[in-house]
This record gives sequence, structure tokens and C-alpha cells, in this order.
Amino acid sequence: MKIGFVGTGDIAEAIIKGLMRADFPVDKIAVSARSRAISSELAETYEKVTVYEDNQDVVDAGSDLVFLAVLPHQAEEVLRPLRFHDGQEVASVIGTLPVETIADLTGATGSITRAVPLPPVADLRAVTVLSGPSERLEAMFEKLGGVIVTQSFDELNALTIPTTLMGTFFGLQEIVVDWMGQKGVGEADARKFVSNLFLSLARTGVESGQTFPELRKAHSTPGGLNAQIFDVFVENGGDKALTKAMDSVMGRILAASDKA
Repeated sequence: MKIGFVGTGDIAEAIIKGLMRADFPVDKIAVSARSRAISSELAETYEKVTVYEDNQDVVDAGSDLVFLAVLPHQAEEVLRPLRFHDGQEVASVIGTLPVETIADLTGATGSITRAVPLPPVADLRAVTVLSGPSERLEAMFEKLGGVIVTQSFDELNALTIPTTLMGTFFGLQEIVVDWMGQKGVGEADARKFVSNLFLSLARTGVESGQTFPELRKAHSTPGGLNAQIFDVFVENGGDKALTKAMDSVMGRILAASDKA
């Protein structure tokens, strides 16, 4: 298989590193020179990676599958001039742009799929959401941590929104570490303790097979300290604030999709 990347940012880099780590059967990877520091490093590190100055050259490099990995506001300028080959498969990792818009911008006649990979695919540790079935993409991302194929636009959006919680995930730990610092704990020790605590809990969530309500109750003795923290969090609107934040992101994505 030959794969091309139009746009070589952090997500493209993560996918390529994951493919190399998984020893996925790919013969050649063509990347554009955009984000030159990343593309150059990839080419120096992996023999299968070749950098092309022109995006059309990436498309023309015999790629069976072309990833579109530019920023949403760049899509019109970058994609409109490109000419795709008959049947060439396209995977878009451009947030907010629906498949119909990608089809209009590219004129591609092959399969077009939206993919939502996360940076940990580089370490084979992230589940990737796809907008629909694709044998190539399903096989690829299954090796990079797993894959979920959605059945509708609403389902795709509902699975995409939680990916915007990455900053909040670390922000929550930041709040806890700052609180510990005010109580006299050194920053390095606090960060080490909290990050490992969250890591062990995340592993429990993945490996236990239990639902989150079941896990919360299993980790919260009635009237105990864990139950108290969650109760105070809810009583002060923490759950509503998080839901409101996700709703606001959903509204932004839907508005951007309508404009596209």
C-alpha cells in the first residue's frame, strides 16, 4: 500500500509513527513539505517516507490512500487545486468539514472517509473514530489502538466531542496539583502522584469491563470521602458545566459544518 499526506502536522506525524511502530504493511509514504520540520524529521527517520514540495506530487505519487491533514481554514486554498485519480481513496482528518464538503473541494471520485485519530496512535494507544466503513482505514487504525465505525453524522459528532477534552483532562490535574502545592507538596512529587493516579484509574476503566456508574460506585463508599468529592462536584454544577461545555463545542462544529 502507498499512502500520501497532504499536510504534515502533529496528527499526520502521529499516524506515520504509529504505522512504523506497528510495522504496518505500507510500501511508501509521501508527505508534503508543509510543517517542514516534521516532514524532514520523518524522512530522516524512516526510509519509507519521502517529502514532496508540491501537494499535487503527493497525490500523484501512486498513493492508494491520501490523508488530508490541513487546518480547516486552509482547506479551500489547499484542496481546490488538487486533482485526484479515479478511485483514489481519501481520508480527511480536517475537523468540522463534512464528507460532502471534502468531495466538493477535491472532486475525488473514490471513497471519502472522515477520521478522528488522536496523538496516542503514535504509541498504538488510541481508538480512532471513522465516519463510515473503509477496509483500508479499519485495518490501519485497528493496529494503532482500535477503531469505531459510526453509522450517522450525529454519532460521529457525539464521539468526536470528547476528543476536545484533552486540555481539560490535564487542566483538572493541574488544579489538583496546584491545590496540593498550597498544602506544601512539591510540584514534582504532586505531578508524579496525580498523573500515576489518573493513569491507574484510566487502566481500570479500560480493563474492568464495568460501566462508569458501576466503577464510580465501586470506588465510592457511601458516606465516604470519594462519594463526598463527587457529591460536592455535582452540587456545585460541575456536571452541568461539563455538559454545557460539550454542547457549546457541538454547536460550534454544527455551525461550521453548515457554513462549509
